[in-house]
Amino acid sequence: MAGAKDYIEQLKTLFTNMDRRQQLIAGGVVLFVLAGFAALVFFTNRVDYATLYSDIDQADAADIVKWLKDENIPYRLAHGGTTVQVPAEKVYDIRLALAGAGLPSGKTPGFSLFDKTNLGATDFVQRVNYQRALQGELEKTIERFPQVKSARVHVASPKESLFVSERQPVTASVVLTLKRGTEMSPEQVKSIVHLVASAVPRLHKEHISVVDTSGNVLYEYRDKSLPDQAAMTSAQLVYQRRLEEYYKHKISTMLEDALGQGKAVVQVSADIDFDHTEVNEERFDPDTIAVRSEQLSEQKEYDKNAGGIPGVKGGLANKLQGNLNSAEAQNVISKKKDETRNYEVSRVQRQTRAALGRLKRLSVGVLVDGTYTEKDGKKVYTPRAPEEMAKLQNIVRAAMGFSEERGDDLSVQNVPFTKTVTSAATLPQILDVGVKVLKPVSNLLLAILFIFLVLRPLLNKYVLAEKEKEPGEEEAAGMLEGDLLAEAETPIPFEPTPDATQELRDLANDYPERAAALIKVWLREKGGGEDVSNK
Repeated sequence: MAGAKDYIEQLKTLFTNMDRRQQLIAGGVVLFVLAGFAALVFFTNRVDYATLYSDIDQADAADIVKWLKDENIPYRLAHGGTTVQVPAEKVYDIRLALAGAGLPSGKTPGFSLFDKTNLGATDFVQRVNYQRALQGELEKTIERFPQVKSARVHVASPKESLFVSERQPVTASVVLTLKRGTEMSPEQVKSIVHLVASAVPRLHKEHISVVDTSGNVLYEYRDKSLPDQAAMTSAQLVYQRRLEEYYKHKISTMLEDALGQGKAVVQVSADIDFDHTEVNEERFDPDTIAVRSEQLSEQKEYDKNAGGIPGVKGGLANKLQGNLNSAEAQNVISKKKDETRNYEVSRVQRQTRAALGRLKRLSVGVLVDGTYTEKDGKKVYTPRAPEEMAKLQNIVRAAMGFSEERGDDLSVQNVPFTKTVTSAATLPQILDVGVKVLKPVSNLLLAILFIFLVLRPLLNKYVLAEKEKEPGEEEAAGMLEGDLLAEAETPIPFEPTPDATQELRDLANDYPERAAALIKVWLREKGGGEDVSNK
């Protein structure tokens, strides 16, 4: 079996036997194939870089790059050195390792200022360092919001005074740099204000201002006693959406349990009355009369000249005589009696305030998918029976609390659904697994294609084919040599003997394949350096 050295010698011989044009073409083809194969291998095995940290300070970027160099991890800088990229498969591991090393440290230090104690620091320096540390920790916390690119917190703490009248409030300002194309919702801004007010002692929300780098005021304290129409409108929209989502979830859950996942679509529209109504009512009932007040008075006038028993005073004398009443009646000159009664008609006073957010009308639309049956290898849609649709409509009516007095509207329709595609949540996972498996598989396929499409045809054409033709080539060479010797030995009468060299050239031109085979045989024979004419 021929070794690699023999193959190399054969290739050298083959290349030297070619003319200049064939050599250039063969060299160009080989270089093109090798360059294409190298390019495929390079692009297939190219390292995919992912962002490790973006928009970081240059000092932090320098520390991170130094750490990556010490760990011999490849990296790449982008966006003017503010973004560090590493191999995608190592992003999370590197982040955990950097967090353990305390990187990135951030623009403003937090309570790490007190990691190293300074015994010579004065009380003023300690208070300033505490304020710096508090501001730094607040900045790091606020930068956790997904919309915030960077944050700056400034806290002004006036010197405390022993007199309450001379104390000044603590104030704070927050400056936010938002990411491009994002904005903070009012609830998120309020949460930042609440966070800062809770972290700084003696700081109240009315003394906090929040702005962004574009000059927009994101938070401005307003007195709760004054109505805020914008805030009320936003709260009303949120309440309406929550109410609609509540009814939608309630109906959808029930239908999915009965029909299956993805077999029903529910949409709810709620009409809510946000008008502030106050009713004062006062009613009088003429049939019901009650005594409100009553006054009674009686006056009597007696005769002063009337006498009694001598030696006995008047009242005692009358008692002794046993006729007190009759005596008084005889002595009364005049008598007057007054009676006054005031009546009041029954009255009812009622004050009613209508609750905000009263549901005026509810509209619900439900789409229900039908059933599918297999027919000739295809799925055929079959609509649901009217009885089943009527049952589903009654179920939805009960779930939504249908009221004819409110004027509620309900529509349940049976329509065929289109086939759903792969969900957005599973698609990235499939792509990630595909990329991981594709690299080794593509390398294997490229190696197989190079062997079978490039290397094998070259071996079959220029190496293995010569071995198969060796017996035929020797026979052809023998026949050609015999013919040449016979023609050379046979005398030609009456004609001059032709030139042998010219005759061999003519035979070689007429039979080029046999001539080439003869030359190859001579070259392979031992003692190929002998003179051909001796043979």
